Amino acid sequence: MIKSLETSMLGIAHDPRDLAPYCKKYGIEAIGAPAALFSDEKLAAETAAVMQENGLKWGLLPMPADFYFWDLSDEAFDAAIVELERRAVIGEKLGIRHAYNHVWSSGTRPFDENFEWHVKRVRKVAHTLAEHGIHYGLEFLGPHELRTFAPHPFVHSLSGVLAIADAAGGEAGIAFDAYHWFCSNNADAGDMLWMQTHLDRLVAFHMNDAVPGLPYSEQKDMVRRLPMDSGIINTRELFACFNKPENTALCMIEPFQPACSHFGTLSPEEAVREAAEVFARVENK
Repeated sequence: MIKSLETSMLGIAHDPRDLAPYCKKYGIEAIGAPAALFSDEKLAAETAAVMQENGLKWGLLPMPADFYFWDLSDEAFDAAIVELERRAVIGEKLGIRHAYNHVWSSGTRPFDENFEWHVKRVRKVAHTLAEHGIHYGLEFLGPHELRTFAPHPFVHSLSGVLAIADAAGGEAGIAFDAYHWFCSNNADAGDMLWMQTHLDRLVAFHMNDAVPGLPYSEQKDMVRRLPMDSGIINTRELFACFNKPENTALCMIEPFQPACSHFGTLSPEEAVREAAEVFARVENK
């Protein structure tokens, strides 16, 4: 896997040009592409030069829309696909190879209708990105509170988003989030084993940990811990299962609060150094 510093997931506001030398120094291999690069050709060229100078890859492509939110109209979806195509063209030139969206675990449509609605959209999004060499993944959302966010429950597991991806033609893969895996089904080992034997479908691996004192069914979506912090989720075991030479998926830290507030106060070097320490902890170094 490729260790990527996804700044939006850690609350880091620093420019990639300032972070790049420290990523090289501390062994982080990629940085997520900020949306600003796609509206400023000069900035994109300058940032790409700094990335290349430091031997870094690009992380995630920033998506222009929450493509599967039930209130995103067909007109807004079509406009977002146009923007996605524009970003994908630029992303291909920059060397960006990964993107994902989450699938909401509830919606305003009954299950069967919602499933078909998702399949049509996923097919278009995944194909748009595949045309530019960008591997696209679907993320399931595990926290039980999100299953009642809208009137009708929807898919909330690995098997659920796989069913959508396969029905849409199989161009989409999986963004596997350790916290969502734990919240969905108490970290069912079958999901880990399936993913381990289908690493070609893995696009991104999100690392995090659960909050002590709460069962998996009561964990909240936006409150998590850094990986191997509480040890409730064995992120180290997941990493070892997924980190194979043939696996080119991105690996990233996504703890939300309270960690994001902390990372947001750090200097570029402090932020990268602490992120590298988290990666090392997961790698058991």
